[in-house]
This record gives sequence, structure tokens and C-alpha cells, in this order.
Amino acid sequence: MDAKYLMIDQGGFRVSYRNHLGGMRVAFFKTSDHNEARNETLRMYGDMIDDSPVRIERISLEGNHTHTWTSDNIWDSALRLQWKEYVPLSAYEKAEAKRYARYSRRAGDRS
Repeated sequence: MDAKYLMIDQGGFRVSYRNHLGGMRVAFFKTSDHNEARNETLRMYGDMIDDSPVRIERISLEGNHTHTWTSDNIWDSALRLQWKEYVPLSAYEKAEAKRYARYSRRAGDRS
């Protein structure tokens, strides 16, 4: 890991929502998960938000976009994971997946 990342923490959650006048707003929170970011948005700006769709994006420590959650209503607690960063498997993980698939196809393992 490069030393510059030890000094700078760019991670957090970017919450996009609409205010009561219909304008698009974006807030950024350094919380532990997406539900806390939504709750912080409601705590700070809840009186200015009616029924608004919400989009929460997770930004990693290095500043990369890794996850996206959405909901049709910011007051609804059921956020759906819409996008997740693709991380390719290492050679070891590929070999383990093949080995698992090979042994799970045995005749004695089937029910």
C-alpha cells in the first residue's frame, strides 16, 4: 500500500435525494454502513424531504465507487443493492472453485 493512502481517507457514503421543492441534493457521510448514512440524511434534512427516491453509493478508502443501493422512498428502510464492483478471482480461488465443482459432482454426493 502506498504511503499517501495512509494519510488520506476518502471513504464514505454519498447519498443522493430530492428536497421538497424537487431539487437534487447530495450529502456525504463517513458512517459504518449505508443504513446509517440514510439515517443521518433523515436526521439532518428530514424536514425538507417528502417522498423522495434515494441512491446511496459507497466510496472506498481509496476513493473508488464500490456499491450502489437504491429505494423509491427515502423513508422506506428496504434499500436494494443495485450494483457491486466486480473483483476478479485469483488463480488460487479459481482452482478452489474448480476443485469444489469437481468433487460436488460425484455420484455419491447427489441426493
